[in-house]
Amino acid sequence: MNKLGRNVVLIGSGFVGSSYAYALVNSGLATKLSIIDIDEDKSIADVNDLMDASCKTECPTLVKEGSYEDCKDADLVVLCYGNSQKNLTNRLDDIKIATRMVLDTIPKVMENGYDGIILLATNPVDVISKVVQEVSGLDHNKIVGSGTNLDTARFIQYLAQEVSCNPKDVEAYVLGEHGNSSVALWSNARIKGISIDKFLKNVGDGEKFKEDVLEKIRDKAFKIIKGKGATHFGIANCLVDFTRAILLDEKRIIMASAYLDGEYNNKGLYTGVPTVIGANGCEKILEMDISKKEQEMFDNSCKALEENYKLAQEVLGE
Repeated sequence: MNKLGRNVVLIGSGFVGSSYAYALVNSGLATKLSIIDIDEDKSIADVNDLMDASCKTECPTLVKEGSYEDCKDADLVVLCYGNSQKNLTNRLDDIKIATRMVLDTIPKVMENGYDGIILLATNPVDVISKVVQEVSGLDHNKIVGSGTNLDTARFIQYLAQEVSCNPKDVEAYVLGEHGNSSVALWSNARIKGISIDKFLKNVGDGEKFKEDVLEKIRDKAFKIIKGKGATHFGIANCLVDFTRAILLDEKRIIMASAYLDGEYNNKGLYTGVPTVIGANGCEKILEMDISKKEQEMFDNSCKALEENYKLAQEVLGE
């Protein structure tokens, strides 16, 4: 950690990046926030706007237009760049575009001596996490993807609404790809330690309910995008959770895109799993007991990600 404070470099100040920057400034976690964006007018405007906001916080943050030289003193680099979400029908459309963005930006980060954690929300986040690791050469644990953190928040939200309770009392997880092959872990869903199945006895067809919830989780992003062009508030707060855990070394268990090396019977890829997040990034993956059906679904999700990564390899091999 930098002795002078907690310095964050944000690369990409679009919908997600600017929302994260605003949430970060309000949190007071960062002493300094440097913003880098290909659109300099946009980044300068965000800096000026955020400095106004910072004046109204308990712990003001110095926000500045950044350059890759700021990575020399950074405690955390956050990637929020990506293609416009407005016209996307599938996150996989973004793989080659995002891979080229990684090839353009990550070497500039590394040539300035950065050796810390890279946190990213760039979609498709599982595939791009692996791309960032390969291009950066950093240890696998130093790449932290946002993974199924937002999917898990949506799962918890729907369960809390169904049983009319506080979301903080719900324990539930979504495993695997942040995308179409994600796996909602019903076998581990609890409300204050009580199995979710006990709460669903009065919903009629329990299996139909579970299918409907999974569809809602997967489709919510597209509904938001259809309505306003992008999803950004939810993921911004998810990224602040990661930031807090990393900068303060909280050792929090968060659903993240982490590198599998045999956990859950899969290896060689990044995907959403419960992970201890601290100053060293993805410090440990926790293996929960999951049902046979859930394991099969997770295996299929991993296979899909391996196939998706081949599209990135085409760009990396150019």
